[in-house]
Amino acid sequence: MMTLSIDSTVCVSCGMCAERLPALFAIDRAVRCARLLRQPAPTEEDDALEAAEDCPTGAIVLCTKAVSL
Repeated sequence: MMTLSIDSTVCVSCGMCAERLPALFAIDRAVRCARLLRQPAPTEEDDALEAAEDCPTGAIVLCTKAVSL
């Protein structure tokens, strides 16, 4: 399971994340930072991982949690 967050101290509000995944991210122009709308569904995790990897400042932080069986 994956959990996303935005590091507002490094986000430059370039908009790449919101353009790629508008259901998950939005740009808050008032504070000039991306905003996480919700956590990704399992079917969106690959796209969310790509968005985190492609973020030019590394502001999209992801934490993966082990799933106990």
